[in-house]
Amino acid sequence: MKSIAVFHSDPKKYLEEVLTAHSIGRPVFLGNPNWGPAELKSAAQLIPKETIIEGIHLIPQGTAPANWPEAWMDCLFIPTGGTGGKVKFVIHNSKTLRAAALGLRDALVARGLSSILHGASFTPPYHVSGLMPVLRAQFTSGNYGHYDGRFLPNQSLPEIKLPAGGTKIASLVHTQISRILEHPEGLKWLKQFDVILLGGAAVPRPVIDAIRDQHLPVYATYGMTETAALCAFCPPEKIWRDEPLRGYPLPGVKFTEINHHICIHSPACGLGYWLGEKFSIPYTSGDLGHVNADGTVEILGRGDRIINSGGEKIDPSRVEEILKSTGLVKDIFVFGVIDAQWGQRVVACVVASEYNSAALKRAVEVLEPAARPKNYIFVEKIPLDGRGKFDRLAAEKLLRI
Repeated sequence: MKSIAVFHSDPKKYLEEVLTAHSIGRPVFLGNPNWGPAELKSAAQLIPKETIIEGIHLIPQGTAPANWPEAWMDCLFIPTGGTGGKVKFVIHNSKTLRAAALGLRDALVARGLSSILHGASFTPPYHVSGLMPVLRAQFTSGNYGHYDGRFLPNQSLPEIKLPAGGTKIASLVHTQISRILEHPEGLKWLKQFDVILLGGAAVPRPVIDAIRDQHLPVYATYGMTETAALCAFCPPEKIWRDEPLRGYPLPGVKFTEINHHICIHSPACGLGYWLGEKFSIPYTSGDLGHVNADGTVEILGRGDRIINSGGEKIDPSRVEEILKSTGLVKDIFVFGVIDAQWGQRVVACVVASEYNSAALKRAVEVLEPAARPKNYIFVEKIPLDGRGKFDRLAAEKLLRI
Protein backbone atom coordinates (compact mmCIF):
# COMPACT_ATOMS: atom_id res chain seq x y z
CA MET A 1 0.00 0.00 0.00
CA LYS A 2 1.52 3.31 -1.10
CA SER A 3 1.85 6.38 1.09
CA ILE A 4 -0.17 9.49 0.32
CA ALA A 5 0.51 13.23 0.65
CA VAL A 6 -2.52 15.53 0.85
CA PHE A 7 -2.47 19.15 -0.39
CA HIS A 8 -6.14 19.92 -1.09
CA SER A 9 -7.09 23.57 -0.61
CA ASP A 10 -10.67 22.67 0.42
CA PRO A 11 -10.52 21.83 4.17
CA LYS A 12 -13.45 19.41 4.00
CA LYS A 13 -11.92 17.44 1.15
CA TYR A 14 -8.53 17.61 2.86
CA LEU A 15 -9.84 16.07 6.09
CA GLU A 16 -11.82 13.41 4.28
CA GLU A 17 -8.72 12.33 2.36
CA VAL A 18 -6.48 12.28 5.43
CA LEU A 19 -8.92 10.45 7.69
CA THR A 20 -9.84 7.87 5.06
CA ALA A 21 -6.22 7.10 4.26
CA HIS A 22 -5.22 6.93 7.92
CA SER A 23 -8.15 4.64 8.77
CA ILE A 24 -6.89 1.99 6.37
CA GLY A 25 -3.30 2.27 7.51
CA ARG A 26 -1.69 4.35 4.77
CA PRO A 27 1.24 6.53 5.86
CA VAL A 28 -0.07 10.09 5.35
CA PHE A 29 1.94 13.27 4.80
CA LEU A 30 0.06 16.49 5.52
CA GLY A 31 1.01 19.19 3.03
CA ASN A 32 0.31 22.90 3.08
CA PRO A 33 -1.35 23.96 -0.21
CA ASN A 34 -0.11 27.53 0.38
CA TRP A 35 3.58 26.68 0.52
CA GLY A 36 5.77 28.66 -1.83
CA PRO A 37 8.35 27.19 -4.25
CA ALA A 38 11.07 26.83 -1.60
CA GLU A 39 8.78 25.00 0.83
CA LEU A 40 7.42 22.70 -1.88
CA LYS A 41 10.95 21.85 -3.00
CA SER A 42 11.90 21.05 0.59
CA ALA A 43 8.80 18.87 1.03
CA ALA A 44 9.41 17.04 -2.26
CA GLN A 45 12.89 16.09 -1.06
CA LEU A 46 11.39 14.47 2.04
CA ILE A 47 8.27 12.76 0.69
CA PRO A 48 9.25 9.27 -0.57
CA LYS A 49 9.22 8.51 -4.27
CA GLU A 50 6.02 6.92 -5.61
CA THR A 51 3.93 8.57 -2.87
CA ILE A 52 0.49 9.49 -4.20
CA ILE A 53 0.13 13.29 -4.25
CA GLU A 54 -3.38 14.69 -3.87
CA GLY A 55 -4.37 18.30 -4.53
CA ILE A 56 -1.35 19.71 -6.38
CA HIS A 57 1.27 18.67 -8.91
CA LEU A 58 4.42 17.62 -7.06
CA ILE A 59 7.03 15.01 -7.85
CA PRO A 60 8.23 13.36 -4.64
CA GLN A 61 11.96 12.69 -4.58
CA GLY A 62 12.62 11.44 -1.04
CA THR A 63 14.52 8.25 -0.28
CA ALA A 64 12.59 6.08 2.15
CA PRO A 65 14.06 3.57 4.64
CA ALA A 66 14.28 -0.07 3.56
CA ASN A 67 11.21 -0.98 5.64
CA TRP A 68 9.03 1.63 3.90
CA PRO A 69 6.08 1.69 4.01
CA GLU A 70 5.26 -1.43 6.02
CA ALA A 71 6.78 -0.25 9.31
CA TRP A 72 5.13 3.17 9.00
CA MET A 73 1.56 2.18 8.14
CA ASP A 74 0.01 3.84 11.19
CA CYS A 75 1.83 7.16 10.88
CA LEU A 76 0.76 10.72 10.21
CA PHE A 77 3.53 13.09 9.18
CA ILE A 78 2.57 16.58 10.35
CA PRO A 79 4.52 19.60 9.06
CA THR A 80 6.22 22.13 11.26
CA GLY A 81 8.12 25.14 10.01
CA GLY A 82 7.74 25.65 6.26
CA THR A 83 7.41 29.41 6.25
CA GLY A 84 11.19 29.67 6.51
CA GLY A 85 11.70 27.57 3.37
CA LYS A 86 12.75 24.37 5.18
CA VAL A 87 9.99 21.89 5.96
CA LYS A 88 10.08 19.28 8.70
CA PHE A 89 7.54 16.51 9.22
CA VAL A 90 6.93 15.35 12.80
CA ILE A 91 6.15 11.64 12.98
CA HIS A 92 3.02 10.78 14.97
CA ASN A 93 1.01 7.57 15.10
CA SER A 94 -2.33 6.51 16.55
CA LYS A 95 -0.73 5.88 19.95
CA THR A 96 0.71 9.39 20.35
CA LEU A 97 -2.34 11.12 18.86
CA ARG A 98 -4.71 9.10 21.04
CA ALA A 99 -2.64 9.92 24.13
CA ALA A 100 -2.93 13.64 23.32
CA ALA A 101 -6.69 13.44 22.83
CA LEU A 102 -7.36 11.39 25.95
CA GLY A 103 -5.01 13.50 28.04
CA LEU A 104 -7.15 16.55 27.34
CA ARG A 105 -10.33 14.52 27.87
CA ASP A 106 -9.18 13.32 31.27
CA ALA A 107 -8.12 16.83 32.32
CA LEU A 108 -11.54 18.21 31.41
CA VAL A 109 -13.42 15.33 33.04
CA ALA A 110 -11.52 16.08 36.25
CA ARG A 111 -13.05 19.56 36.01
CA GLY A 112 -16.56 18.16 35.76
CA LEU A 113 -16.98 18.28 31.98
CA SER A 114 -18.24 15.53 29.70
CA SER A 115 -15.84 12.90 28.35
CA ILE A 116 -17.34 13.33 24.87
CA LEU A 117 -15.37 16.06 23.09
CA HIS A 118 -17.01 17.91 20.22
CA GLY A 119 -14.53 19.99 18.25
CA ALA A 120 -14.91 23.18 16.22
CA SER A 121 -11.75 23.78 14.20
CA PHE A 122 -10.93 27.23 12.80
CA THR A 123 -7.38 26.71 11.56
CA PRO A 124 -6.27 24.78 8.47
CA PRO A 125 -6.16 20.99 8.87
CA TYR A 126 -2.49 20.80 7.89
CA HIS A 127 -1.68 22.57 11.18
CA VAL A 128 -1.71 20.39 14.27
CA SER A 129 -4.15 22.87 15.87
CA GLY A 130 -6.58 22.32 13.00
CA LEU A 131 -6.21 18.55 12.92
CA MET A 132 -6.41 17.70 16.62
CA PRO A 133 -10.00 18.92 17.23
CA VAL A 134 -11.07 16.38 14.62
CA LEU A 135 -9.01 13.55 16.12
CA ARG A 136 -10.15 14.37 19.67
CA ALA A 137 -13.74 14.03 18.51
CA GLN A 138 -13.00 10.72 16.83
CA PHE A 139 -11.21 9.26 19.87
CA THR A 140 -14.00 10.30 22.30
CA SER A 141 -17.09 9.52 20.18
CA GLY A 142 -17.73 13.21 19.58
CA ASN A 143 -18.59 15.26 16.51
CA TYR A 144 -16.54 17.89 14.76
CA GLY A 145 -16.86 20.70 12.26
CA HIS A 146 -14.34 22.77 10.32
CA TYR A 147 -15.17 26.44 9.83
CA ASP A 148 -13.74 29.53 8.17
CA GLY A 149 -11.48 31.09 10.78
CA ARG A 150 -10.83 34.44 9.10
CA PHE A 151 -13.78 36.16 10.85
CA LEU A 152 -13.80 38.98 8.33
CA PRO A 153 -15.50 42.31 9.14
CA ASN A 154 -19.12 42.69 8.00
CA GLN A 155 -19.56 38.92 7.73
CA SER A 156 -21.79 36.78 9.90
CA LEU A 157 -20.15 34.51 12.42
CA PRO A 158 -20.32 30.85 11.37
CA GLU A 159 -23.19 28.76 12.69
CA ILE A 160 -21.73 25.98 14.84
CA LYS A 161 -23.49 22.67 14.27
CA LEU A 162 -22.42 20.46 17.16
CA PRO A 163 -24.61 18.27 19.42
CA ALA A 164 -25.95 19.75 22.64
CA GLY A 165 -24.56 16.91 24.79
CA GLY A 166 -20.85 16.55 25.40
CA THR A 167 -18.15 19.20 25.77
CA LYS A 168 -18.17 21.77 22.96
CA ILE A 169 -14.61 22.93 22.28
CA ALA A 170 -13.35 25.72 20.02
CA SER A 171 -9.67 25.99 19.12
CA LEU A 172 -8.69 29.62 18.46
CA VAL A 173 -5.73 32.01 18.48
CA HIS A 174 -5.96 35.42 20.11
CA THR A 175 -6.26 37.27 16.78
CA GLN A 176 -9.44 35.34 16.09
CA ILE A 177 -10.85 36.07 19.55
CA SER A 178 -10.17 39.79 19.04
CA ARG A 179 -12.00 39.77 15.70
CA ILE A 180 -14.93 37.83 17.10
CA LEU A 181 -15.33 40.28 19.99
CA GLU A 182 -15.56 43.15 17.49
CA HIS A 183 -18.72 41.55 16.11
CA PRO A 184 -22.04 42.62 17.75
CA GLU A 185 -22.89 38.98 18.47
CA GLY A 186 -19.31 37.97 19.23
CA LEU A 187 -19.58 37.62 22.99
CA LYS A 188 -22.72 35.49 22.80
CA TRP A 189 -21.14 33.41 20.04
CA LEU A 190 -18.03 32.65 22.14
CA LYS A 191 -20.10 31.69 25.18
CA GLN A 192 -21.79 28.84 23.30
CA PHE A 193 -18.62 26.82 23.89
CA ASP A 194 -17.80 24.99 27.10
CA VAL A 195 -14.08 25.27 26.39
CA ILE A 196 -12.07 27.67 24.24
CA LEU A 197 -8.51 26.48 23.74
CA LEU A 198 -6.32 29.52 23.14
CA GLY A 199 -3.07 28.69 21.38
CA GLY A 200 -0.41 30.46 19.37
CA ALA A 201 1.93 33.20 20.53
CA ALA A 202 1.97 35.24 23.75
CA VAL A 203 -1.48 36.64 24.51
CA PRO A 204 -1.74 40.47 24.30
CA ARG A 205 -3.04 42.31 27.36
CA PRO A 206 -6.31 43.51 25.75
CA VAL A 207 -7.30 39.89 25.05
CA ILE A 208 -6.47 38.84 28.62
CA ASP A 209 -8.60 41.73 29.89
CA ALA A 210 -11.55 40.68 27.71
CA ILE A 211 -11.31 37.06 28.89
CA ARG A 212 -11.23 38.24 32.51
CA ASP A 213 -13.97 40.86 32.28
CA GLN A 214 -16.39 38.64 30.36
CA HIS A 215 -15.53 35.39 32.20
CA LEU A 216 -14.94 33.61 28.90
CA PRO A 217 -14.21 29.86 29.23
CA VAL A 218 -10.72 30.29 27.79
CA TYR A 219 -7.89 27.86 28.54
CA ALA A 220 -4.52 29.37 27.60
CA THR A 221 -2.55 26.44 26.20
CA TYR A 222 1.05 25.42 25.75
CA GLY A 223 2.08 22.88 23.15
CA MET A 224 3.50 22.33 19.69
CA THR A 225 3.40 19.98 16.73
CA GLU A 226 5.94 17.75 18.46
CA THR A 227 3.50 17.17 21.36
CA ALA A 228 0.38 16.78 19.17
CA ALA A 229 -0.83 20.26 20.19
CA LEU A 230 -1.40 21.24 23.81
CA CYS A 231 0.30 19.42 26.64
CA ALA A 232 -0.65 21.95 29.35
CA PHE A 233 -3.25 24.63 29.97
CA CYS A 234 -3.97 27.52 32.29
CA PRO A 235 -7.64 27.20 33.33
CA PRO A 236 -10.12 30.09 32.97
CA GLU A 237 -10.47 30.91 36.67
CA LYS A 238 -6.74 31.67 36.86
CA ILE A 239 -7.11 34.16 34.02
CA TRP A 240 -10.25 35.65 35.57
CA ARG A 241 -8.30 36.29 38.78
CA ASP A 242 -5.49 37.87 36.74
CA GLU A 243 -2.99 35.32 38.03
CA PRO A 244 0.24 34.65 36.09
CA LEU A 245 -0.27 32.33 33.12
CA ARG A 246 1.05 28.96 34.23
CA GLY A 247 0.59 25.77 32.26
CA TYR A 248 -0.87 22.89 34.27
CA PRO A 249 0.31 19.63 32.67
CA LEU A 250 -2.22 17.22 31.21
CA PRO A 251 -2.42 13.78 32.83
CA GLY A 252 0.72 11.81 31.98
CA VAL A 253 2.74 14.96 31.20
CA LYS A 254 5.66 16.17 33.30
CA PHE A 255 7.91 19.19 32.79
CA THR A 256 11.55 19.55 33.72
CA GLU A 257 14.14 22.13 32.72
CA ILE A 258 17.77 21.97 31.65
CA ASN A 259 19.65 25.26 31.42
CA HIS A 260 16.29 27.06 31.40
CA HIS A 261 15.09 25.02 28.40
CA ILE A 262 11.76 23.25 28.91
CA CYS A 263 11.84 19.46 28.63
CA ILE A 264 8.60 17.55 28.16
CA HIS A 265 7.82 14.00 29.31
CA SER A 266 4.61 13.04 27.49
CA PRO A 267 3.05 9.94 25.92
CA ALA A 268 1.86 12.27 23.14
CA CYS A 269 5.37 13.26 22.02
CA GLY A 270 6.10 12.35 18.42
CA LEU A 271 8.68 9.78 17.40
CA GLY A 272 10.99 12.26 15.71
CA TYR A 273 11.42 14.19 12.47
CA TRP A 274 10.97 12.26 9.25
CA LEU A 275 14.39 11.38 7.81
CA GLY A 276 15.89 13.33 10.72
CA GLU A 277 16.69 12.90 14.37
CA LYS A 278 14.62 10.84 16.79
CA PHE A 279 13.20 12.70 19.76
CA SER A 280 14.96 12.25 23.06
CA ILE A 281 13.05 11.20 26.18
CA PRO A 282 12.17 13.67 27.55
CA TYR A 283 11.75 15.89 24.52
CA THR A 284 13.82 19.09 24.79
CA SER A 285 11.84 21.96 23.35
CA GLY A 286 13.22 25.21 21.95
CA ASP A 287 11.37 27.15 24.64
CA LEU A 288 12.91 28.96 27.56
CA GLY A 289 10.97 28.84 30.79
CA HIS A 290 10.66 27.82 34.41
CA VAL A 291 9.11 24.76 36.04
CA ASN A 292 7.52 25.58 39.39
CA ALA A 293 7.51 23.38 42.48
CA ASP A 294 3.89 22.38 41.78
CA GLY A 295 4.82 21.08 38.31
CA THR A 296 3.36 23.99 36.37
CA VAL A 297 5.37 25.64 33.63
CA GLU A 298 5.94 29.28 32.75
CA ILE A 299 7.17 30.03 29.24
CA LEU A 300 9.53 32.97 28.80
CA GLY A 301 10.05 32.77 25.05
CA ARG A 302 11.82 30.96 22.28
CA GLY A 303 15.40 29.90 22.72
CA ASP A 304 16.01 30.57 19.05
CA ARG A 305 15.00 33.38 16.72
CA ILE A 306 11.77 31.88 15.44
CA ILE A 307 9.00 34.48 15.16
CA ASN A 308 5.43 33.37 15.85
CA SER A 309 2.96 35.60 13.98
CA GLY A 310 -0.70 34.60 14.14
CA GLY A 311 0.30 30.99 14.83
CA GLU A 312 2.71 30.82 11.87
CA LYS A 313 6.35 30.07 12.67
CA ILE A 314 8.77 32.26 10.70
CA ASP A 315 12.52 31.79 10.29
CA PRO A 316 13.98 35.32 10.05
CA SER A 317 17.14 34.09 8.31
CA ARG A 318 15.05 33.13 5.28
CA VAL A 319 13.62 36.66 5.08
CA GLU A 320 17.12 38.09 5.41
CA GLU A 321 18.43 35.93 2.56
CA ILE A 322 15.72 37.10 0.18
CA LEU A 323 16.27 40.77 0.98
CA LYS A 324 20.05 40.41 0.65
CA SER A 325 19.60 38.75 -2.75
CA THR A 326 18.21 42.02 -4.15
CA GLY A 327 21.63 43.64 -3.93
CA LEU A 328 19.99 46.68 -2.37
CA VAL A 329 20.84 45.81 1.23
CA LYS A 330 24.30 46.14 2.78
CA ASP A 331 23.36 44.66 6.13
CA ILE A 332 20.15 43.38 7.73
CA PHE A 333 18.61 41.94 10.88
CA VAL A 334 15.04 40.61 10.91
CA PHE A 335 13.26 40.24 14.24
CA GLY A 336 9.81 40.07 15.78
CA VAL A 337 8.09 42.71 17.87
CA ILE A 338 4.97 42.38 20.02
CA ASP A 339 1.80 43.03 18.05
CA ALA A 340 -1.67 43.41 19.59
CA GLN A 341 -3.35 41.58 16.71
CA TRP A 342 -0.85 38.91 15.65
CA GLY A 343 1.18 38.29 18.82
CA GLN A 344 4.32 39.20 16.90
CA ARG A 345 4.98 40.89 13.58
CA VAL A 346 8.06 40.75 11.39
CA VAL A 347 10.33 43.81 11.26
CA ALA A 348 13.41 44.28 9.05
CA CYS A 349 16.24 46.54 10.21
CA VAL A 350 18.23 47.28 7.03
CA VAL A 351 21.27 49.23 5.94
CA ALA A 352 19.82 50.48 2.67
CA SER A 353 18.32 53.52 1.02
CA GLU A 354 14.72 54.22 1.96
CA TYR A 355 14.11 54.96 -1.73
CA ASN A 356 14.38 51.19 -2.32
CA SER A 357 11.55 50.31 0.09
CA ALA A 358 9.10 49.49 -2.71
CA ALA A 359 11.60 47.14 -4.36
CA LEU A 360 12.27 45.37 -1.04
CA LYS A 361 8.56 44.87 -0.46
CA ARG A 362 8.18 43.37 -3.93
CA ALA A 363 11.08 40.99 -3.31
CA VAL A 364 9.45 39.38 -0.25
CA GLU A 365 6.18 38.70 -2.05
CA VAL A 366 7.56 35.19 -2.69
CA LEU A 367 7.06 34.56 1.04
CA GLU A 368 3.81 33.76 2.77
CA PRO A 369 2.05 36.93 3.99
CA ALA A 370 2.90 36.29 7.66
CA ALA A 371 6.64 36.19 6.84
CA ARG A 372 6.74 39.49 4.96
CA PRO A 373 8.13 42.37 7.08
CA LYS A 374 5.36 44.69 8.22
CA ASN A 375 7.87 47.44 9.03
CA TYR A 376 11.28 48.47 7.71
CA ILE A 377 13.80 50.40 9.79
CA PHE A 378 16.36 52.12 7.54
CA VAL A 379 19.67 52.74 9.32
CA GLU A 380 23.29 53.56 8.47
CA LYS A 381 24.51 50.77 10.76
CA ILE A 382 22.73 47.87 12.45
CA PRO A 383 22.46 48.86 16.15
CA LEU A 384 24.66 46.70 18.38
CA ASP A 385 24.96 46.49 22.15
CA GLY A 386 28.08 46.32 24.27
CA ARG A 387 28.47 42.62 23.48
CA GLY A 388 28.47 43.29 19.75
CA LYS A 389 25.03 41.68 19.41
CA PHE A 390 21.91 43.14 17.86
CA ASP A 391 20.45 45.81 20.13
CA ARG A 392 16.72 45.05 20.00
CA LEU A 393 15.77 47.88 22.36
CA ALA A 394 17.59 50.47 20.26
CA ALA A 395 15.93 49.15 17.11
CA GLU A 396 12.48 49.21 18.70
CA LYS A 397 13.04 52.83 19.73
CA LEU A 398 13.81 53.68 16.11
CA LEU A 399 10.62 51.88 15.10
CA ARG A 400 8.54 54.13 17.36
CA ILE A 401 10.13 57.38 16.08
